Amino acid sequence: MGAWGKAPWDNDGATEWFDDVMDKSGLVLMVEAALSLDVEDHHEEVRAAAYVLTALGHVYIWPVHQLDAHLELAVHKLRQIAAMEIYAGAGFTPVIERETAGLESRIQRK
Repeated sequence: MGAWGKAPWDNDGATEWFDDVMDKSGLVLMVEAALSLDVEDHHEEVRAAAYVLTALGHVYIWPVHQLDAHLELAVHKLRQIAAMEIYAGAGFTPVIERETAGLESRIQRK
């Protein structure tokens, strides 16, 4: 077994499987496209795309050469969403701030 950690993706077989999934599914491109949308008009889709990174935006799952850029974009967009009246007024801000902090903690500082 080529495992180097305890997470389900911290092994050779899982890493290869996730590479295939990301290549064949187009998920990375779909997330990137959604994160590029205007928050005012597409906040729901943007937040959904950011969630995909919350779940799958880890080294050995997400394509490593795109991970930091996508995490940074998601953080930026979630901050915009958290500031929107529709979310702030509904009390969603703390939830979105937790999502943002989780994504931001994964960004590799250069």
